[in-house]
Amino acid sequence: MIRVQTAPEFSERLNRASINKRCYPWDKDVIDWSVPITDEYLYVPEEYSILYGTPAWDRLDFKAKSFVTRWEFTQLMRNAGAGEHLLNQAILAVLHHTDQYDPAWRFMLHEVAEECQHMAMFNHWTRLNADIKTKGLAGDKWGLIASMLTPFFATKAPVFFWMLTALFEVTGDDMARCQMKNAAGNLHPICQQMGRAHMIEEIRHIAFAQAWMENAIPKMSTFQRTLLSESAERITTQVLRIGFRLPYSSQIADHVSYAEFKAGIHSEHRRALFNRQITPTINDLKEVGVIRKSAIRAWEGKGLLQAAAC
Repeated sequence: MIRVQTAPEFSERLNRASINKRCYPWDKDVIDWSVPITDEYLYVPEEYSILYGTPAWDRLDFKAKSFVTRWEFTQLMRNAGAGEHLLNQAILAVLHHTDQYDPAWRFMLHEVAEECQHMAMFNHWTRLNADIKTKGLAGDKWGLIASMLTPFFATKAPVFFWMLTALFEVTGDDMARCQMKNAAGNLHPICQQMGRAHMIEEIRHIAFAQAWMENAIPKMSTFQRTLLSESAERITTQVLRIGFRLPYSSQIADHVSYAEFKAGIHSEHRRALFNRQITPTINDLKEVGVIRKSAIRAWEGKGLLQAAAC
């Protein structure tokens, strides 16, 4: 059995929140899927476009920006849907080894249900944009291996699993907040509504993962904490070095060259944005003793992390 590491009272609060504030994506007051998809809108907040902050972005007219951002958002939603599926596999594996009378067991069921909604929401967007090719791109290759590994890690190393969950969920939460705010006022309404629905429920999922880590880590042996730190730091190093990239596609070749796309991925703006996304999780992991100060100094020294970030 996996010992639950969240207080019953905390899990019950999350359960009540899931009951009272669930965003079912086919309720019209949550997402109005009837809004036409046209080139009058952008489809990611402009600062999240791979090209933003580069000469290529300044060169494109609004219609071209609309297509490129719709391509980006559809690729992201396709990959996010696959990610939610992997997360659900892991949580379901944990449920098989958890006391079903603990309130946390019920919350994990809520989380699975909410992640199913997110997965369906993301996949529906992909289907609505059938002109955007998603199947067959580089992202397909990791899916099979990851689907076998996630349940194993989740049951054998729950703290490691919840650490990974927090690391990746917080990054998506940052973009969802910007979608919801729609500060520039030019984001497609469906994208704005999807961001709001995703963010409201992800707040609970992140809180549960963080609470599990905070309660479990002090109980771990020195060897276990060292192993967790080394694993977390290796993964974070790779994430900082590579980021969450999309592969280039000939679909956007009429608007953006491969060289321009690559320059956008490596731009200063992109690095600063990614630092902003990942810094909250790095700070949280530092506070609970997973990420060590020596690792942060090393990342800063290599230019992977901005010194002011942590």
